[in-house]
Amino acid sequence: MKIVLVQPPVEDFYFTPHRSSVLGLHALADVWTKRGHNCQILNFPLEKSKKKKILLPAKLEYLVPYLKKQDNEMKNTSWFSNYYRFGPSLEICHERIIALKPNVIAVSCFAWSYAQTTIKLLKMLRENFQENPPFLVVGGAGVSVMPDFFAPFADLVIIGEGENAIEEMEKTVAIKRNIIPGSKITMDPPMDIPFPWDIKDKKKNRFTVTTMLSRGCPKMCSFCANHLVFGKALRKVDIKTVFIGIDNILDYVLKTSKPLDLKTDKSGEHEYKIKLHVNFEDDNILFQKKYFLTVLEYIKKKSDQNMIDFSFSAENGMDYLLLNDDLLVELKNLNLTQLNLSMASMDSGQLELEKREGSIKKLEVLLKKSEQLGLPVITYFICGLKNDTPVKIVETLAYLHSLKTSIGISHYYPVPGLADWQDRNVFLENPPFLCCGSSAYPWNGSLNTRELITAFRLARASNYIKDSLCNKGMVLKIKTNLLKDATMDEVMVNLFFILVDPND
Repeated sequence: MKIVLVQPPVEDFYFTPHRSSVLGLHALADVWTKRGHNCQILNFPLEKSKKKKILLPAKLEYLVPYLKKQDNEMKNTSWFSNYYRFGPSLEICHERIIALKPNVIAVSCFAWSYAQTTIKLLKMLRENFQENPPFLVVGGAGVSVMPDFFAPFADLVIIGEGENAIEEMEKTVAIKRNIIPGSKITMDPPMDIPFPWDIKDKKKNRFTVTTMLSRGCPKMCSFCANHLVFGKALRKVDIKTVFIGIDNILDYVLKTSKPLDLKTDKSGEHEYKIKLHVNFEDDNILFQKKYFLTVLEYIKKKSDQNMIDFSFSAENGMDYLLLNDDLLVELKNLNLTQLNLSMASMDSGQLELEKREGSIKKLEVLLKKSEQLGLPVITYFICGLKNDTPVKIVETLAYLHSLKTSIGISHYYPVPGLADWQDRNVFLENPPFLCCGSSAYPWNGSLNTRELITAFRLARASNYIKDSLCNKGMVLKIKTNLLKDATMDEVMVNLFFILVDPND
């Protein structure tokens, strides 16, 4: 069969291209290709020069007062200014897909917040094939949490992991029978997890790889949907499969890189001219420490043998409770470039409510060690949890400001199926894009939209102040400019700067 796997364009205020590696589609393509099928991936959001300003949806008009372009003086503390489509129009996507004349079209919805765009594309694909329509499949994390929402628009709805769905697709397409549209299947996890990877070539022999080594999560954090898609059991890719995949990556890098013009530094050693950075998107990779270290050691050894400068990161975050000083040193020696940590909240009562553990003292120790190692850190927390208050959030911002870390702030949003969000009617009555952090929607009512956006901008202000080594005069100017903005919460702004510098 000819199978086209599709990632629809994204409609949002922002998009992070290097995080859109569609590893799920790569995993499916790998497994299905090995069964003899011709698979092609269309990752529309990553197509260059396709970002286009579009109309703000009516249900997001509450954000209009906040959507303004800041001058140069305030650009480092701003909110968003425009709403965009990242990728070509759905009409062009449709044309590109049907031109390939596939037997099967598998469309991914990687987040519930982008469900509407996925459904629009499915409707176009179903309505515009007059003869021999292809078999329409839809799956992904966004589908798995609310499959009935997608059922009317596809022949098959995959819940959970999709590798084994190929058997049902083969049967159906081979005998050319129509199954009941919208049939849903809950797939058992594959016995052997594939090793998906996506590589991006940059100029001057620089390569960036995104991959994932594990699936599932034994934790039950109330704000996370990982277990709804991958289950509660943590599973890892077989180490031999990983090694084969790494070898393939290095072969690709060596074959596509330009000839090396090696120079010798003062120590007599050659400078590496090929750079390879690997970002691991795992949620809980430190649950398998020895395994992870074995993978890193293998990549570094093979890279060194081939004169490749290897580095890595884990941008989806590491559980700081599973880190210690010795492990940090080991990761640094294996060329970790940045530490991404998630603390969720600094409020112990809030953490207990969210079924999450935490230790502020341990976080501080790790940050001090990271500073000694010269390792930059981003520490993330969630803003807008059930028992949050504006004061608690400002205290969190001021606390993180006092530490050697950048601040990563994530606005809370729910998805269907989470412990506190079992009523599916809530998600039928509200458009999916409200379940997007950038929508700053007050889902829990603990902070309103104005307070959520103020917190976001204060986090940006903190990062700018520390990154730019601002003196007192510059800090005062930032505070003054923020207070001049009528969309900012004055009490939160004043409290933040009092806590940051009580002697000011």
